[in-house]
Amino acid sequence: MSPDDPVRRHGAQTAYEEPYFTRREALDVYQHFVPQQIARSQLVAARFRRDTPDLGKTQPNPRSDTFMAVVNLRPLRGGDDIWQDGRHGYRAGMPHGGLAILDHRSEWATCISEPFETFHFFVPLKSLDELTSELRAPRIETLDCSIYSARYDETMLHLALALLPALERPQEVNTLFADHIFAAIRIHLAQAYGGLILPSSQGSGGLTLQQERRVKDLLLSNLQAVISLSDLAGACGMSVRTFSRAFKATTGLPPHRWLLHKKVEQARKLLENTQIELSEVAFTCGFADQSHLTRVFGNFTGHPPGTWRHLRRH
Repeated sequence: MSPDDPVRRHGAQTAYEEPYFTRREALDVYQHFVPQQIARSQLVAARFRRDTPDLGKTQPNPRSDTFMAVVNLRPLRGGDDIWQDGRHGYRAGMPHGGLAILDHRSEWATCISEPFETFHFFVPLKSLDELTSELRAPRIETLDCSIYSARYDETMLHLALALLPALERPQEVNTLFADHIFAAIRIHLAQAYGGLILPSSQGSGGLTLQQERRVKDLLLSNLQAVISLSDLAGACGMSVRTFSRAFKATTGLPPHRWLLHKKVEQARKLLENTQIELSEVAFTCGFADQSHLTRVFGNFTGHPPGTWRHLRRH
């Protein structure tokens, strides 16, 4: 990887056209989220799968102030060589759902002899600093989950599995959903592996009526608009974490789910009361395209939108 490579210049938070550790053609599956796909979200994640053995020695990662959390989706026996800043060791065996965290302030390379499937989440040190600053907690210097010993992490496994369908259709992933997932990853890793202890006073108060109206107006005024959790939190004068808790306490749902309900509700009204094409319904209601509308609408109502429109009129 050349010094001019964009990943080496800017670290894991930059969109990369090739996997950072090998050639794309050496993998059976390479899928990733990047900031350009999900406007202003901090979520950067990738899925890698190879179905044949003997990938060989990987290219070293570009150094950055970033932690890479690797969720294993296929059991590995382990024992392969690994180098951290040139120091030799051996990778541990990993179960399905095994987790390892690599600090990309170091340079890592490994030999991979087995077929594998992994899901990688990239968490900048800066984002952990933001979290501890908000909570007035001690700074997290490292995340302790070594690749030299196996750890099963059910929470990270579930987060990875929840994102697999979204990786197949990244154009359908909105910023609120990406922010929600990133927040869940960050707080879990900080608590489980960074020593973060949450304050004992975790108030469950909701939004004021004025805050609730302001946020809902922002969400509903333009269903095609890109809006983030930080936008909503800022409108309420809250941190993202405090706002997310307050919004769910008020509505019973996280913001991305609440908005999805409202989009489906609006689609129902248009289907029942107008003759506009399904593609226009999808656009008006803020879905990525007609297939996105069809899939979400079917999940909510049990019928695709065309069938639902027909049944409502007969």
